[in-house]
Amino acid sequence: MCGSGKRSRFKADVLEQIAEVAISSPVALIGMTRWSLSKLRDYLVEQKIVASISCEWLRVLLRRLGVRWRRTKTWKESKDPQFVGKYERIKQLYRKRPKGGRRLCLDEFGPLNLLPRAGRCLSGKGKGVQRHRATYSRKGGVRHLIAAYDLESDKLFGRFYARKTWVQFLDFLKWLRRRYRKGETLHLVLDNYGPHIKAEVVAWAAQHKIKFYQTATNASWMNRIESQFTELKEFALNNSDHKTHEALQEAIELYIKWRNGERPISCQSWKEFKRQHRAAA
Repeated sequence: MCGSGKRSRFKADVLEQIAEVAISSPVALIGMTRWSLSKLRDYLVEQKIVASISCEWLRVLLRRLGVRWRRTKTWKESKDPQFVGKYERIKQLYRKRPKGGRRLCLDEFGPLNLLPRAGRCLSGKGKGVQRHRATYSRKGGVRHLIAAYDLESDKLFGRFYARKTWVQFLDFLKWLRRRYRKGETLHLVLDNYGPHIKAEVVAWAAQHKIKFYQTATNASWMNRIESQFTELKEFALNNSDHKTHEALQEAIELYIKWRNGERPISCQSWKEFKRQHRAAA
């Protein structure tokens, strides 16, 4: 239990120790995988670093000391023998736009299943946490979004497919090529997934002024579209339960239109929303 007594003033050396403990390994210090405010407080008191402190005051101090809660992340080391060459080539492309060219990052997003997805929501007086159904049987098939991120215009766009073989990928490249002037060379950053390097695809790309820049194996972070997918997943898919692929596709397209500045944030006015809810009550 955390007390909420009078806020104590601590000297600079004590504050320094508090911050140092907070960012040290909880496994080594308390035998657990993460700190909580109450556990950190108990440890500080037990070790006589502070005589007493409330959880709320500890939270405030940590924030002032620049200590923040952050999600841990995984990292996979690339063992690609051509890592340096691929990295330098892509870095150079990002640094400077080729003359008469356009830089795009390309990747597949999916597979997209029809399933409820957990997420986060705001709750408060009169509104609890949203609930979604559980599902163990997914018979609706999947869809794939092949997307491109234009570094020059800061636009994200793509097409949906039921499959993602080289045939669909080539169809997407042809659609992409038609979006730009014929004299403009397209410089595409993409991974070495099989359909991307199919002989028919490579040959067609070379004939139509498209150059490929392959990321290293296990180094998707080289592709700037990945951060765009993170946002898309968070605001179009998480905390949703689409029953049809048409509804799922509409949700993704609605987000992309907002992200590209092609629609305002509002889908419905507040007055109309309230009116509908009163009528349904």
